[in-house]
Amino acid sequence: MASIICFGDSITRGESDADYGGWADRIKTRLIKQFLETAKERVSVFNMGISGETTDGLMQRFPHEFVTRLSDDKKNTVLFGYGANDLANQDGKFLVTIESYIDNLSHCIEFALEKEASVVLINVTPIAAHLDGIPNVNNRIRNDETIRRYNQALLALSVKYSVNLIDVYTPFNDRKEDYLTADGLHPNSAGHELLYQVISLSLLS
Repeated sequence: MASIICFGDSITRGESDADYGGWADRIKTRLIKQFLETAKERVSVFNMGISGETTDGLMQRFPHEFVTRLSDDKKNTVLFGYGANDLANQDGKFLVTIESYIDNLSHCIEFALEKEASVVLINVTPIAAHLDGIPNVNNRIRNDETIRRYNQALLALSVKYSVNLIDVYTPFNDRKEDYLTADGLHPNSAGHELLYQVISLSLLS
């Protein structure tokens, strides 16, 4: 039996997707159906997304929560979907600086690789144009320039550690206003369907 373990924030958790509960749960549903209909190998999908989490929070829980979900046959894949909260600027400070963001993810990637897991990074989705550089209801500011910087850091990490990076920013950005809820940050059901299509194509093909 294989395991796919998805760590991330509210976007991984699937908030605002009233249809299927997000891209990770869509993958879970697909693999359950596949097992029941074809008797292929069972794959356990764990949605470890937490609303509002940054990589600082990930660092506190990752080793224990990751290890307890590893399959015995070492067929394990771990996905990291972080950045949308880390890069938010509040009161003139990033919630997690890009240097700490890189350091946090590096530690987690190294730990996962030591456990012989496959590592997949997912870059940060864009925000709506009306939210770019504007404080939201939580007085947090996000802008496209910063999202691109953090995404470049993810690309560099993928090269450094020779791990897969799934680019969801580019296809999402083509029609982002159609894929976002009214808050301009979270994907709606159509957005999660797009994320599912892009991630599953890379992950399961």
